[in-house]
Amino acid sequence: MNEVLQTIKKRRSVRKYQAKQIPAEECESLVEAGLYCPTGGNRQPVHITVVRDGDLIARLTLELKAAVARTPGNPYKKYVGAESYTVNFGAPTFMIVSANLARALTAEADCACALENIFLAARSLGIGSCWINQLGSVTADAPFQEFLRKELGFPAGNVVYGCAALGYPEGDFPEAPPRKGSSNWVE
Repeated sequence: MNEVLQTIKKRRSVRKYQAKQIPAEECESLVEAGLYCPTGGNRQPVHITVVRDGDLIARLTLELKAAVARTPGNPYKKYVGAESYTVNFGAPTFMIVSANLARALTAEADCACALENIFLAARSLGIGSCWINQLGSVTADAPFQEFLRKELGFPAGNVVYGCAALGYPEGDFPEAPPRKGSSNWVE
């Protein structure tokens, strides 16, 4: 079977990671894979913020918890509010994928493509990954946005469309469950 198709079929979400950090060169390869995603009109609005400092990831978790608590009707409130919640499942590398909607009407889809490229590239390198959505739910929270800008160098005006927890899996990669999707063909 084709290597790319094998990687697609083997990619699974990983939620338990070793403390071992991903080498910088491999992290750079993941960023490059993300930036090589297709984008609407080739506008290339995707920005990737890489966080590898454990203390900063812990602060990000605390800031996110506070922002979710301040956001009325936030769908992640119960989940993020749990005492054991961490934004990264303990992964040593965390990537925030964002874009400025003013630059591209397809920003959300563009960022989703970037994340999928990151996840597939990670799996091909033996690195586990998990899609994290919670940061996008507090886009309108000014204190959280200020934290992102000041502490992470996050571009002003960008919106988070998804994040990637990345690291070496604790144990084996999970097996793929049977697919529930469907298709039809018209010939």
